Amino acid sequence: MVGANQVIFILIAVLVAFLLVLFQYGKEARKGGIYLWLAILRFFGIFCILFLIISPKYKKETFYTEKPNLSILMDNSASIHELGFDSVAKNTWEKIANDKELNDKFSISSYVFDAGIEPLNKLSFNGKQTNITKALNTMSSINRKSQGAVLLFSDGNQTYGADYQYLGNNYKTPVYPIVVGDSTTYSDLKIAQLNVNKYAYFKNKFPVEVFLDYEGKDSITSTFKIIKGKQVLFSKKLSFDKNNTSQVINTQLLANSIGIQTMQAVIVPLANEKNKVNNQKLFAMEVIDQKNNVAIVTDVLHPDIGALKKIIESNEFRKADIIDVRNFKAQQDNSYQLYVLYQPNVLFKPVFQELNNRKANFWIITGMDTDWNFLNTQQLGFNNAQGRGDEEITPAYNQNFQTFQTEDIGFDDFPPLKSTLDEISFMSPGQTLLFKKISNVPTSYPLLTVMENQDQKKALFLGEGIWKWRAANYVSNEKTEAFDAYFGKLIQFLSSKKQRERLTVAAESFYYGNSQVLLSASYFDENYVFDPDVSIEIITENRETNQKRTFSMLYGNNSYQANLNTLQPGTYNFTVRVPSANISKSGSFTILDFNVEQQFVNPDIERLNILANNTNGKIFYLNDFQKLKNELLDKGNYQAVQKSMENVVPLIDWKWLLAVIILAFSSEWFLRKYSGLI
Repeated sequence: MVGANQVIFILIAVLVAFLLVLFQYGKEARKGGIYLWLAILRFFGIFCILFLIISPKYKKETFYTEKPNLSILMDNSASIHELGFDSVAKNTWEKIANDKELNDKFSISSYVFDAGIEPLNKLSFNGKQTNITKALNTMSSINRKSQGAVLLFSDGNQTYGADYQYLGNNYKTPVYPIVVGDSTTYSDLKIAQLNVNKYAYFKNKFPVEVFLDYEGKDSITSTFKIIKGKQVLFSKKLSFDKNNTSQVINTQLLANSIGIQTMQAVIVPLANEKNKVNNQKLFAMEVIDQKNNVAIVTDVLHPDIGALKKIIESNEFRKADIIDVRNFKAQQDNSYQLYVLYQPNVLFKPVFQELNNRKANFWIITGMDTDWNFLNTQQLGFNNAQGRGDEEITPAYNQNFQTFQTEDIGFDDFPPLKSTLDEISFMSPGQTLLFKKISNVPTSYPLLTVMENQDQKKALFLGEGIWKWRAANYVSNEKTEAFDAYFGKLIQFLSSKKQRERLTVAAESFYYGNSQVLLSASYFDENYVFDPDVSIEIITENRETNQKRTFSMLYGNNSYQANLNTLQPGTYNFTVRVPSANISKSGSFTILDFNVEQQFVNPDIERLNILANNTNGKIFYLNDFQKLKNELLDKGNYQAVQKSMENVVPLIDWKWLLAVIILAFSSEWFLRKYSGLI
């Protein structure tokens, strides 16, 4: 359908083409014969060119039939294989996907899911995690503009994600769960959860908490044990019945050897138990031989002292003692890994003498009571040019700090501290963690700086009132974990006597099989400036099989990282290498065997049934193919819909018009040539 304005332009094009032809062939065309044909060809050529310039459009309406969608979601998790229904589930899916009557009525599409979802190309049933909610929400987004139904092949056992049984309140597409499993309930004992700290002190006791579950109707007895090698560390007899289906075991074990300790929690399985994998669970912890002891040395009483003690002791492996500077005794106080010197004055002279003699690490915090005349005489690696007065300052986070990894914990929102505006000059190399902001204007004046040489580590904090920061962080977050962790990294760095290295590696001593196995590294050039452009690789070797694998470490978030989730459970030696600098770092870690998908013995029929009822669907089993087929074919809600589609087509896209133009002008030229008119 062409618009009225375009019709007028087309008529004008006809008139213009006619007048041009009349001007060129008017006299000759009256003679007829060859001249009349030349005029006609010239008219069509000129008119088609003008027609393309006008570029009229017309509307084209087409009709088509849209079938309702039938989306098949196939659970690819390992629990399907563990229940022994993988081949049956695959055969049932193939029956539905290839059924002629269902294909005539529905547009069938198949997807596979475990932790994620993708089109179904093959089934492996080896997914380590199951997120049914994510799969259903994805299907809702795909089918939001069309009617249909979802067939959910699953055992209903979800390992993470929001609970899918509550989707029905807002889910508009009927879901037909097809239970992968049978309705027979097998008796099962399992370790549902085990809680233990990752670290413990040598010769101290550490707590272990275990949650045990029982599925069954009979009264049974069993024994729970914690085993290390061949030694039974703990044992307890237990009874379960249909009313007593869970128990919590709390015990404390002695950490009697240093290093990584691997243990096994076991509940003795029943004689007829189908799944015995979930009756045992490996766990590990690292036993440390001592705490880090920190001394807070002060001559004044201030709220900062209490805040510093809480920051230090927020980590259970650190202990803080508050020492009056007058009571500092060098011979008695040499067991500390770090000394926090709060607002030093002339009374601190023997303290500095002793710390410098022992090359001990310390952290100086200054304020209104600090004696800068005294500090300037101690040759600490910095000097304060006094005389500019006091001012309230706020912190500015330094994103380029690379000595150790930090993050911005919301410093822009922290209240001001009291500080001096005197200019600090550094004689020893250092890096600044925080700069000063004065009247909310960033400056280059340091607020928190660390200095390091071959023998000693120092830090300088030029502000009084750190307790206000901790209180503000608590008001904002209802906890102080992030704040304590930030300064905890500083304390950890200062407490360590290890010298700074160009290549540092962060790796856990052990990883659980269901968690992410992630190693990170930092590399510094010869001037100890972080280098984000170097190539780093990690080589792993399984101690049992001697199999070696090489992974590239990718840069991101101010460090190089390698994801080693593809490694099988076992103990590994690793070497992180920087080939261009011929620098390497070695270590080891253990991946504990744990597969959450192996913990299930029965399908979760109850929650699948709730999902079906809430979405106006119906639950079926794998052998109910004909019942399911009849339900889908007979239900009147699923009908094909005839729809129309209107397209606006520009005639300039018509390639035959170009052919007409070429044909008209070339024919005219040929006739003129043939008739001797050229």
